[in-house]
Amino acid sequence: MKVVCFSEIQWRYVRTRKQQVLSRFPADWEILFLSSVVRGKPNNFRPMRDGRVVHVCVPIFKNVPQRRLRALLALPPVRFVWNAVILAWLSVILLATGFSGRNRVFYVSNIYYAAILPFLPRSLLLYDCNDDHLAFPDTPPWARKYFLALARSADLAIAVSTRLAEILGEAGAADVRLVGNGVDYDLFRSAAESGVPDDMKGIARPVIGYSGVVAQWFDFELFDSIAESFPRCSIVMVGPVFGAQAAELAAVASRRGNVFHLGAKPYERLGSYIAAMDVCIIPLKRNKLMRSADQNKLYEYAACGRPIVTMKHSEDLEPLRGMVHLAGSHAEFIEGIRLALASGANRETLLEFARKRSWQARADEIVSLVRESIARKRSGGTPERHNNRNGHAGV
Repeated sequence: MKVVCFSEIQWRYVRTRKQQVLSRFPADWEILFLSSVVRGKPNNFRPMRDGRVVHVCVPIFKNVPQRRLRALLALPPVRFVWNAVILAWLSVILLATGFSGRNRVFYVSNIYYAAILPFLPRSLLLYDCNDDHLAFPDTPPWARKYFLALARSADLAIAVSTRLAEILGEAGAADVRLVGNGVDYDLFRSAAESGVPDDMKGIARPVIGYSGVVAQWFDFELFDSIAESFPRCSIVMVGPVFGAQAAELAAVASRRGNVFHLGAKPYERLGSYIAAMDVCIIPLKRNKLMRSADQNKLYEYAACGRPIVTMKHSEDLEPLRGMVHLAGSHAEFIEGIRLALASGANRETLLEFARKRSWQARADEIVSLVRESIARKRSGGTPERHNNRNGHAGV
């Protein structure tokens, strides 16, 4: 089996759902990963091999910071010409890497390939939808046509949350399945048992911690309230900070003397940092984007057996009440931390929850769906519409 992944991120960037799932596909499946071009990052325009994965950068643009270039991309004729260039570019890459022909599966997460895909033959088009692409604040208005085109042309659409499944169904996707995110369970368990990291040994306990990216969806108002409400606790953040959020974090840290940002850490070591936290928090905004999300960090925290407090940004979280502390307001979030500090966690329940949602389990589920869809297409069958209102995407 040959698999071509049309991605919106780079292969060697942080380990997201795509890298986790693709790297666990059957050993005899060959994979070509089409990375995006990122300004300021290494961009390999010549194919490179990482194990059985070949990855190469393609200049497909969803948005650009330059105002004039954004205005140009908003013009249909300009996008038509650029898509024609990308199609020719891709044709060369696919031929050179041995991924041309019809006998291949397209694994698509980048909606901006939608105008090009109709011209590329394949045996199956899988749309793995892990975000509400149209809910990002910098999404151009013309992106909606691309999303609709991709949803309608997909032979199989996979959503990480119930809300995304609903959005895909409303967009006209014929076969929508629910497969949540996951965790590299063995890796996180091993790291969690390796001891407290050196740069956390000098930080006073108890520790209220956050592990993950800090971007526009991070709720700094809530974060500031946490630091103020628990002055005797250390508030530790592990992960990269993007854009304007760096200034917001610096402002909170300057007001509160108990905030510590340790920066980004190797993925293989994240479990040791999480295990050193007394309470793990997910202080994200309750907005349209987060309503469709399925946070990886929830599974990572659970794999380390730590108490979890999260904003209830999605209705998919409701079945987890009791195992994690769910908050509908900032006041409830603060109270959830108090309860978590006092009572700890049901460690075995959390570990079992995470174990059943390993990335290997998720990959196996997607492989099964791919094989089922290919077999149905070959037999001339049509997909049945599936009811995805079956609780949390990870349950």
